[in-house]
This record gives sequence, C-alpha cells and structure tokens, in this order.
Amino acid sequence: MRWIKFGLPLTAFLFTACDDTPPPAAPPPEVFVVTASEQPYQPERTFTARIDSRSDVNITAQVSGKLTAVHFREGDVVEAGAPLFDIDPAPYEAALAKARAEHERAKANLREARSNFSRANKLVEKGYISDSEYDTLKARQQEADAAEQSARAALESAQVDLSYTHITAPQAGRVGRSIASVGDVVSPGFGTLTTLVGGNDMQAVFQIPEKLLTEAAMSDKQPKPSEIEVALDMPNGSRYPYTGNIVYVSNRVNTNTGTVEVRAAMPNPRDLLRPGMFVQAHVRLIDTLQGLMIPQAALQVDQQGTYVFTVNQENRVLRNNLMTGDRFGENVLVSEGLQAGDRVILRGIQKVRPGSEVVASDYKPATTAHTGSTPENAPSGQPDSDSEGDAQ
Repeated sequence: MRWIKFGLPLTAFLFTACDDTPPPAAPPPEVFVVTASEQPYQPERTFTARIDSRSDVNITAQVSGKLTAVHFREGDVVEAGAPLFDIDPAPYEAALAKARAEHERAKANLREARSNFSRANKLVEKGYISDSEYDTLKARQQEADAAEQSARAALESAQVDLSYTHITAPQAGRVGRSIASVGDVVSPGFGTLTTLVGGNDMQAVFQIPEKLLTEAAMSDKQPKPSEIEVALDMPNGSRYPYTGNIVYVSNRVNTNTGTVEVRAAMPNPRDLLRPGMFVQAHVRLIDTLQGLMIPQAALQVDQQGTYVFTVNQENRVLRNNLMTGDRFGENVLVSEGLQAGDRVILRGIQKVRPGSEVVASDYKPATTAHTGSTPENAPSGQPDSDSEGDAQ
C-alpha cells in the first residue's frame, strides 16, 4: 500500500496550489514636485577687465634747461595748477627782455612810417611829391607794420617759453614717480618727467566675443546702453561699491582674438581704482525681467538633450524636452518646453518612467531656495545626485 505513504503530502500540495492567489499590485511611487513659475531675474555676463584712465597724462618738458626744483612728493594727490617742476628761467628771462625791446623798436618804426605815409597822402594830392615817392612811403609803412607783428609774435613766444620753465599739473590727480632730479638737464627729448593720473576718469576695459555681440544686435529686445549697468569685483573678491555704464563699443573686431573692445566709465570717488588693475566686470540690465524658472536639480540630460519629468492632472509622468538659459542661484531659466504651473519632479526621479503613475507631493526644502539675481556661468542641464543618472 505505497499510495498511503505519499497520499498525505500530495493532498496537502494540491490544497495549497488551489489557494495560491496573485499578490496585490504595488502602490504608485511617491515623488516630490515643484511648480514651474515666473520669477524676476537680471540677465548678466561676466568678463575679465582691466582698469584704464582717460586722464593718464605724461608730464614732459617743453623747453630745455637745468631742473631747479621738484615741488611734489611722489604718490601725492595734487590739484590742477599745482607746481610740479621748475627749470632754470634765466636764459628765457633774458630772451624775453630782448624780445620786448625788439618789439618796442618795431612799434616806434611803425609809428614813424604811419606818420610819413599820412603826410604823403596830403602832399600827393597837391602834387608836392611824385607817385614814386608816395609808393615808397606806403611800402615802408607796410614793412614797418609787418616788422611790428613779427616782433610781437617773438615777444609772445618768449613769454610762452618762460612760462614753460614752471611746469604745473594740468589736472587734479595722483602724481607718479619723478624720473628727473634737481640738477638734471631736461628738454622736450628727455621723455616723461612723471605721470599724473586723474581719479575720476576711470574705465573698465574688457573684450566680448563677436558671437555674443552678434546675438545682442540681432535680438528683438536689444537693450540700450542706458539700460545696462556694469558692476565690478575687486582683485580681493569684494564688490566695488559703485556701478558704471558703457560708453564705448569698438567699431571693429580684433582679428586675432575674435572679440570686440568695450569700455565702461566707472566713478572713483574713493580712489579705489588704479590704471592697470584687473577686475571682474558684471554687465547686467538695470531693470529686472520675468522668466519661467525651475530648480537646476530637476534637469536631466541624455543624447536627445535636456529634459525634465512632469506630472499631469491624471498623475501620469510626462517627459518634457527643454531649451534652457542662464542659471540664477539654484534655479535655471527655461525658454521652451514648460509652462507656468507645470509640476516638475524634483525628488524621486529614479523611480519613474514616462507614462507611469505616481503620487505627487509638494517639495518643501529645509531652507528657502536661493533664486538670486545673477546668472552663473556654469553650464546648465546637469542632474543632481538624487537623479542617479538618466531616467529612461
């Protein structure tokens, strides 16, 4: 009776097989979403710039002579008209005295020639002198007049030469190192005696790529220079307390670099800017704009481009391919692919696929998100660590 030995296990197996029902379906995964919304932002580009001065003056000698005095301390701030150098004036004082005497003699000769010609006018009418004598007297007057003008010009030239022996500051500013010393013989060919940099004519000079200039020129909303401001970051990383405005854009492209020179006038009341200083120039619109923003962490990238997952009204997952712009803090500007009010999956991206059903909850960050007003130069479209790669 071998069937008795196996009968009980077989009966238990058949009973168990009849009771085996399918397990319940897993609930939809939970994801956390943020709502795409219009937010204010300021478009901005950052460039490396150097500081230049429009009033960077080379002080040189206009006449030759021995240097007799230096009236400034190197590095001082001087006012316009302040004395800088003195050149020995003795030779020029003598030349001026001689020119003044020559002018006086020329004036006396002119008076005599005019008097003789005036009498000649009366005499020729009565026939007391010939036409030839009349013409001679007229010519002498003209010669005396020309001689007086020449002597007067020589006198003025001597006065100018004497004034050049006292070299003064043509403008207010900071004076540089004195190249010449007392006792040196200087001349127009000597070169620069010192430099003088005005404090309030500083400019930030930077180069923008020709591509960027072309895009701005072709834009339907090309901003005017009055709508743009320039902020600076100092060499130590601090923000310069004043902003400037663009005053010059070159009319040609540098063929070696493919860039265009731009100059921004910068106020300098505290004398913080110096020619040759390198800074970071932030070029931005003065007024804010409105644009559609989402967190940078929601972006995904694959071979088709940048995209996000959204949740529709039926709680189904959709893929939205995007065109993105600048980053502003933790957010990125979206130009195409989303509408205000769309629910974008920020957390739980690795759990979903297009078309799958989810339970969507609003994402509540531990701290308030920093939207900022300044775009970051880092490329957009990189997923965060929670996304665990491309979600296909």
